[in-house]
Amino acid sequence: MTLPDLSNWDDTRNALHQSLQVLRAARLLGVEPLPNELEYSTIPTPTGASTGPLNFGGELRLDFVQAAVIYARDGAEVFRVVLDGHSQTSLFDAVFAEFERVGHRLMPDRKKITETVPFALDKTQAATYAGVMWRMYGILARVKAHFYGPQTPLVLWPHGFDLSTVWFVDGMDEHRDPQMNFGFSPGTPDIGQPYFYFYAWPVPGGLPDRLPPLINWNSDWSTPGGFIRYDQFAGHDDPDTLVMDALVGAYNVASGMLKAGAAG
Repeated sequence: MTLPDLSNWDDTRNALHQSLQVLRAARLLGVEPLPNELEYSTIPTPTGASTGPLNFGGELRLDFVQAAVIYARDGAEVFRVVLDGHSQTSLFDAVFAEFERVGHRLMPDRKKITETVPFALDKTQAATYAGVMWRMYGILARVKAHFYGPQTPLVLWPHGFDLSTVWFVDGMDEHRDPQMNFGFSPGTPDIGQPYFYFYAWPVPGGLPDRLPPLINWNSDWSTPGGFIRYDQFAGHDDPDTLVMDALVGAYNVASGMLKAGAAG
Protein backbone atom coordinates (compact mmCIF):
# COMPACT_ATOMS: atom_id res chain seq x y z
CA MET A 1 0.00 0.00 0.00
CA THR A 2 1.38 3.40 -0.97
CA LEU A 3 1.97 6.15 1.58
CA PRO A 4 0.22 9.55 1.73
CA ASP A 5 1.74 12.80 0.57
CA LEU A 6 3.76 14.69 3.22
CA SER A 7 4.53 17.90 1.36
CA ASN A 8 3.57 21.39 2.55
CA TRP A 9 3.10 20.31 6.16
CA ASP A 10 5.92 22.24 7.86
CA ASP A 11 3.57 24.18 10.16
CA THR A 12 1.92 20.99 11.38
CA ARG A 13 5.24 19.20 11.81
CA ASN A 14 6.65 22.12 13.80
CA ALA A 15 3.59 22.25 16.07
CA LEU A 16 3.81 18.54 16.86
CA HIS A 17 7.58 18.74 17.35
CA GLN A 18 7.31 21.67 19.76
CA SER A 19 4.47 19.98 21.66
CA LEU A 20 6.53 16.80 22.05
CA GLN A 21 9.12 18.81 23.96
CA VAL A 22 6.49 19.45 26.64
CA LEU A 23 6.30 15.67 27.15
CA ARG A 24 10.08 15.56 27.52
CA ALA A 25 9.89 18.07 30.37
CA ALA A 26 7.34 15.89 32.18
CA ARG A 27 9.27 12.67 31.54
CA LEU A 28 12.47 14.16 32.99
CA LEU A 29 10.56 14.79 36.23
CA GLY A 30 9.05 11.32 36.36
CA VAL A 31 11.71 8.90 35.10
CA GLU A 32 15.08 8.02 36.66
CA PRO A 33 18.24 8.52 34.55
CA LEU A 34 18.69 5.77 31.97
CA PRO A 35 21.66 4.51 29.89
CA ASN A 36 22.45 6.63 26.84
CA GLU A 37 20.20 9.41 28.22
CA LEU A 38 17.05 7.54 27.20
CA GLU A 39 15.13 9.47 29.86
CA TYR A 40 15.12 12.30 27.27
CA SER A 41 13.20 10.14 24.80
CA THR A 42 9.50 9.32 24.49
CA ILE A 43 7.64 6.14 23.59
CA PRO A 44 5.94 5.96 20.16
CA THR A 45 2.25 5.02 20.11
CA PRO A 46 -0.22 4.40 17.26
CA THR A 47 -1.54 7.97 17.63
CA GLY A 48 1.58 9.85 18.75
CA ALA A 49 3.81 9.50 21.79
CA SER A 50 3.83 8.89 25.53
CA THR A 51 6.14 9.56 28.45
CA GLY A 52 5.48 6.05 29.63
CA PRO A 53 4.73 5.48 33.34
CA LEU A 54 5.78 8.42 35.53
CA ASN A 55 7.01 7.84 39.07
CA PHE A 56 4.42 10.30 40.40
CA GLY A 57 1.65 8.32 38.68
CA GLY A 58 0.05 8.08 35.27
CA GLU A 59 1.48 9.00 31.89
CA LEU A 60 1.40 12.07 29.66
CA ARG A 61 0.54 11.54 25.99
CA LEU A 62 0.70 13.66 22.87
CA ASP A 63 -2.13 12.50 20.63
CA PHE A 64 -1.56 13.68 17.06
CA VAL A 65 -5.03 12.58 15.95
CA GLN A 66 -6.87 14.45 18.70
CA ALA A 67 -4.32 17.31 18.60
CA ALA A 68 -4.10 17.29 22.39
CA VAL A 69 -1.81 16.59 25.33
CA ILE A 70 -3.57 14.09 27.61
CA TYR A 71 -2.71 12.99 31.15
CA ALA A 72 -4.11 9.57 32.03
CA ARG A 73 -3.91 7.55 35.24
CA ASP A 74 -5.20 4.03 35.97
CA GLY A 75 -6.68 3.86 32.48
CA ALA A 76 -8.76 7.02 32.86
CA GLU A 77 -8.21 10.48 31.44
CA VAL A 78 -7.41 13.03 34.16
CA PHE A 79 -7.01 16.13 31.98
CA ARG A 80 -6.35 17.23 28.43
CA VAL A 81 -5.03 20.40 26.85
CA VAL A 82 -5.85 20.86 23.17
CA LEU A 83 -3.10 22.29 20.96
CA ASP A 84 -5.41 24.67 19.12
CA GLY A 85 -4.85 28.27 20.22
CA HIS A 86 -1.54 27.56 21.92
CA SER A 87 2.12 28.23 21.26
CA GLN A 88 4.83 26.01 22.72
CA THR A 89 5.28 28.27 25.76
CA SER A 90 1.56 28.64 26.48
CA LEU A 91 1.00 24.88 26.03
CA PHE A 92 3.80 24.19 28.51
CA ASP A 93 2.27 26.58 31.03
CA ALA A 94 -1.22 25.13 30.56
CA VAL A 95 -0.11 21.50 30.96
CA PHE A 96 1.84 22.13 34.15
CA ALA A 97 -0.96 24.29 35.55
CA GLU A 98 -3.23 21.27 35.04
CA PHE A 99 -0.73 19.04 36.82
CA GLU A 100 -0.84 21.40 39.79
CA ARG A 101 -4.64 21.48 39.71
CA VAL A 102 -4.78 17.68 40.08
CA GLY A 103 -2.25 17.61 42.91
CA HIS A 104 1.19 17.41 41.26
CA ARG A 105 3.26 20.46 42.11
CA LEU A 106 6.13 20.03 39.64
CA MET A 107 9.18 22.13 38.85
CA PRO A 108 9.85 21.49 35.14
CA ASP A 109 12.92 22.64 33.24
CA ARG A 110 11.75 25.11 30.60
CA LYS A 111 15.12 26.00 29.05
CA LYS A 112 14.14 24.28 25.77
CA ILE A 113 10.64 25.81 25.77
CA THR A 114 11.14 29.06 23.87
CA GLU A 115 8.67 29.30 20.97
CA THR A 116 5.93 31.91 21.36
CA VAL A 117 4.40 31.86 17.86
CA PRO A 118 0.90 30.26 17.93
CA PHE A 119 0.66 26.82 16.35
CA ALA A 120 -0.68 26.64 12.78
CA LEU A 121 -1.58 22.98 12.96
CA ASP A 122 -3.76 21.23 10.39
CA LYS A 123 -5.57 18.40 12.19
CA THR A 124 -5.95 16.34 9.02
CA GLN A 125 -2.21 16.51 8.39
CA ALA A 126 -1.49 15.67 12.05
CA ALA A 127 -3.71 12.58 11.85
CA THR A 128 -2.09 11.58 8.55
CA TYR A 129 1.35 11.83 10.10
CA ALA A 130 0.26 9.69 13.06
CA GLY A 131 -0.49 6.89 10.61
CA VAL A 132 2.72 7.42 8.65
CA MET A 133 4.89 7.51 11.77
CA TRP A 134 3.35 4.30 13.08
CA ARG A 135 4.06 2.55 9.77
CA MET A 136 7.64 3.83 9.87
CA TYR A 137 7.89 2.53 13.43
CA GLY A 138 6.72 -0.86 12.17
CA ILE A 139 9.38 -0.90 9.45
CA LEU A 140 12.13 -0.05 11.94
CA ALA A 141 10.82 -2.65 14.39
CA ARG A 142 11.08 -5.31 11.69
CA VAL A 143 14.60 -4.15 10.80
CA LYS A 144 15.49 -4.25 14.49
CA ALA A 145 14.33 -7.88 14.65
CA HIS A 146 17.38 -8.74 12.50
CA PHE A 147 19.83 -7.22 15.01
CA TYR A 148 21.89 -9.58 17.13
CA GLY A 149 23.58 -8.12 20.18
CA PRO A 150 23.21 -5.12 22.51
CA GLN A 151 20.72 -2.49 21.33
CA THR A 152 18.56 0.34 22.63
CA PRO A 153 14.75 0.52 22.48
CA LEU A 154 13.14 2.11 19.44
CA VAL A 155 12.11 5.54 20.72
CA LEU A 156 10.92 8.96 19.56
CA TRP A 157 13.33 11.78 20.40
CA PRO A 158 11.77 15.17 21.19
CA HIS A 159 14.96 17.01 20.21
CA GLY A 160 14.95 15.89 16.57
CA PHE A 161 11.40 14.49 16.38
CA ASP A 162 12.92 11.31 14.96
CA LEU A 163 12.40 7.61 15.62
CA SER A 164 15.70 5.94 16.44
CA THR A 165 17.38 2.79 17.74
CA VAL A 166 21.08 1.99 18.23
CA TRP A 167 22.80 -1.38 17.79
CA PHE A 168 26.22 -2.06 19.31
CA VAL A 169 28.99 -4.47 18.41
CA ASP A 170 29.72 -4.84 22.13
CA GLY A 171 28.97 -2.72 25.16
CA MET A 172 26.26 -0.02 25.16
CA ASP A 173 28.01 3.33 25.52
CA GLU A 174 27.13 5.67 22.63
CA HIS A 175 30.19 7.80 23.37
CA ARG A 176 32.67 4.94 23.17
CA ASP A 177 31.43 1.68 21.66
CA PRO A 178 31.19 0.88 17.91
CA GLN A 179 27.57 1.17 16.83
CA MET A 180 24.94 1.66 14.16
CA ASN A 181 21.97 4.03 14.45
CA PHE A 182 18.81 3.47 12.40
CA GLY A 183 15.96 5.97 12.36
CA PHE A 184 13.25 7.91 10.60
CA SER A 185 13.09 11.71 10.47
CA PRO A 186 10.00 13.72 9.47
CA GLY A 187 12.33 16.09 7.62
CA THR A 188 15.37 18.30 8.06
CA PRO A 189 16.55 21.26 5.94
CA ASP A 190 19.44 19.33 4.37
CA ILE A 191 17.21 16.57 2.96
CA GLY A 192 14.06 18.65 2.54
CA GLN A 193 11.54 15.85 3.15
CA PRO A 194 11.02 12.85 5.49
CA TYR A 195 13.63 10.10 5.26
CA PHE A 196 15.05 6.97 6.82
CA TYR A 197 18.66 7.18 7.91
CA PHE A 198 21.46 5.12 9.33
CA TYR A 199 25.07 5.63 10.27
CA ALA A 200 27.87 3.38 11.46
CA TRP A 201 30.51 4.61 13.89
CA PRO A 202 33.40 4.52 13.41
CA VAL A 203 32.65 4.74 9.69
CA PRO A 204 34.11 1.63 8.00
CA GLY A 205 36.29 2.44 5.00
CA GLY A 206 34.56 1.64 1.71
CA LEU A 207 31.10 1.35 3.26
CA PRO A 208 29.27 3.64 0.74
CA ASP A 209 30.31 1.41 -2.16
CA ARG A 210 28.81 -1.71 -0.58
CA LEU A 211 25.36 -0.41 0.32
CA PRO A 212 22.06 -1.38 -1.40
CA PRO A 213 21.34 0.91 -4.38
CA LEU A 214 18.26 2.50 -2.74
CA ILE A 215 20.49 4.13 -0.11
CA ASN A 216 22.02 7.56 -0.72
CA TRP A 217 25.18 8.66 1.10
CA ASN A 218 25.64 11.94 2.97
CA SER A 219 29.25 12.78 3.78
CA ASP A 220 28.29 16.17 5.27
CA TRP A 221 26.71 14.80 8.47
CA SER A 222 28.87 14.91 11.61
CA THR A 223 28.98 11.12 11.25
CA PRO A 224 28.56 10.36 7.53
CA GLY A 225 25.73 7.97 6.81
CA GLY A 226 23.04 6.72 4.47
CA PHE A 227 19.48 7.85 3.88
CA ILE A 228 16.38 6.96 1.86
CA ARG A 229 14.10 9.87 0.90
CA TYR A 230 10.35 9.57 1.35
CA ASP A 231 9.77 10.18 -2.37
CA GLN A 232 11.92 7.12 -3.15
CA PHE A 233 9.49 4.71 -1.51
CA ALA A 234 6.15 6.40 -0.69
CA GLY A 235 4.61 5.67 -4.09
CA HIS A 236 5.82 2.06 -4.24
CA ASP A 237 3.21 -0.74 -4.08
CA ASP A 238 5.00 -2.21 -1.05
CA PRO A 239 7.12 0.57 0.49
CA ASP A 240 7.48 -1.24 3.82
CA THR A 241 9.26 -4.24 2.31
CA LEU A 242 11.29 -2.09 -0.07
CA VAL A 243 12.74 0.00 2.75
CA MET A 244 13.10 -2.89 5.19
CA ASP A 245 15.15 -4.92 2.71
CA ALA A 246 17.45 -1.95 2.03
CA LEU A 247 18.02 -1.19 5.72
CA VAL A 248 18.56 -4.84 6.64
CA GLY A 249 21.05 -5.01 3.77
CA ALA A 250 22.86 -1.98 5.17
CA TYR A 251 22.89 -3.56 8.63
CA ASN A 252 24.30 -6.84 7.31
CA VAL A 253 27.11 -5.08 5.45
CA ALA A 254 28.05 -2.46 8.03
CA SER A 255 27.71 -4.67 11.11
CA GLY A 256 30.09 -7.18 9.56
CA MET A 257 32.59 -4.42 8.82
CA LEU A 258 32.30 -3.01 12.34
CA LYS A 259 32.79 -6.46 13.88
CA ALA A 260 35.85 -7.07 11.71
CA GLY A 261 37.26 -3.68 12.72
CA ALA A 262 36.67 -4.36 16.42
CA ALA A 263 38.32 -7.78 16.16
CA GLY A 264 41.31 -6.35 14.30
